[in-house]
Amino acid sequence: MKGVLLSSTALVAAGLLAAEAGAADGITLEIGGRYKGAAGVVPSEDFSASSGIAGHDVRAYVFKQDVEVDFEGKTVLDNGLTVGAAVELEGQTTADGQIDSVYAYFSGGFGEVRFGDTEEAYAQLCYLVPSASELFGADSPDINFSNAGIAGYGATNGTCYGIDDNATKLVYFSPTFAGFKFAVSFAPDNTEDTRNTLAGAGTRLRNDDGQNSENLSLAAQFAHDFNGVTLTLGGGGSFSFNKEANPNNTRAARGYNAYAQLEFSDITIGAATELRQNLGDDGADQWVYGLGATYDLDNWTFGLGWTHGDYEKATGENGVGPFNADHDIYSATVSYELEDGLSVDAVLEYSDYRSHDAAGPDYQGLAAGVGTLITF
Repeated sequence: MKGVLLSSTALVAAGLLAAEAGAADGITLEIGGRYKGAAGVVPSEDFSASSGIAGHDVRAYVFKQDVEVDFEGKTVLDNGLTVGAAVELEGQTTADGQIDSVYAYFSGGFGEVRFGDTEEAYAQLCYLVPSASELFGADSPDINFSNAGIAGYGATNGTCYGIDDNATKLVYFSPTFAGFKFAVSFAPDNTEDTRNTLAGAGTRLRNDDGQNSENLSLAAQFAHDFNGVTLTLGGGGSFSFNKEANPNNTRAARGYNAYAQLEFSDITIGAATELRQNLGDDGADQWVYGLGATYDLDNWTFGLGWTHGDYEKATGENGVGPFNADHDIYSATVSYELEDGLSVDAVLEYSDYRSHDAAGPDYQGLAAGVGTLITF
């Protein structure tokens, strides 16, 4: 109830500020987006017999795309308050829907308040393990070519996932004070993309199987330039206070992350980690950590990255499991900027997934790919 009262208070305060002054000009609409496309090959991979997968079951090459179109309408009121709304539209229809995120925002000297379907606080401020490419990498890349996720937990590791993705929520971002800033968010449950009723309920039912509800996320970040050396440190936590329809009395889901980056000259070095607990079952924990570095040389950027994931009670997409497993990913990336907003990228990656159980799935695979990023 406390979270509901805080959320309502923040929305009312933002609304009152907006009501005090009209816009000097009308609302302006900005349209942007990005296109990511790539082709990849897997010249060498090995599935253990216990994975239930034969090498000829999987194609050795693939074409992939990831496209997004962004719409933003905003205006600046006479009192200096900026009011706007943003919609991120997926260029392809997915199982999760066409809309990635949609929210309204109010920003000024007090910081920024967002309301809508958007990521939780610690995912918003999160830094990944460095990569030369915005397509490829060792830490939750948009495009990868590993087949480890067929029998294992997933094809990649990630350090910025959180626990409720783009659930409808209220988010507050503070102003920056001497390099410090923080964010906090609250989501009633994991639902998104809903307008009026859901299963007949004008509010929301509280008996969805295993759904995380009453989710609070906190994050903080510090960034400062020390005579040409930029240091960025941050981290946060997300906490679910209710697990709906919970006959097995599974403990509440938790998520924690931390990261550090050092930039000097043309070099960036960084590390990141995320621990997520009780994802669907007690002890179904995931701990991912990694490090990487990039080097800029004229229009070129070169990168090396590694992540390691420990997955407890992991089950693959083909139903094999659960097993306790680990996953190491090594990624060498390169990007060449043709001009602002246009680059050609390449990757060489190795994936090593092991269940450490005679009956569990193992996978090793080498992949390579080339792609392009177009931002507009």
